[in-house]
Amino acid sequence: MLIPAPRTRRSATFEVTTTSEATVVTATGDLDLAVTGRLATVLQEEIRLAPQALVFDASAVTFCSARVLTILLDAATSAVPFAVAGRCRPLLRPITVLGLDSLLPVHWSAEEALAWLKLVPLLS
Repeated sequence: MLIPAPRTRRSATFEVTTTSEATVVTATGDLDLAVTGRLATVLQEEIRLAPQALVFDASAVTFCSARVLTILLDAATSAVPFAVAGRCRPLLRPITVLGLDSLLPVHWSAEEALAWLKLVPLLS
């Protein structure tokens, strides 16, 4: 019987990029319980600064705990227009399993998410 080697865990890092149009928070690595407090703090701080739009880019995420989804749902209900980018399996799987697809749509890229955020006010 072939047993796969254990997966090497990579603690998440966060990078914040701000322009006049939007702020993008890019996550890389494992979004496990060890980093959820830091993620919540980063997103809350950016929401407090009230950018025109806020995108969480999870394209390079290798693991996503369910707690992260709560943090993203909190951001989505803030007064700041918010979107998630990065249709990777570690992010999409818990969203799909928990039936959060309609509450937390995930776009292919940060650029697509920003374009969607520009259209949302026109649909209201």
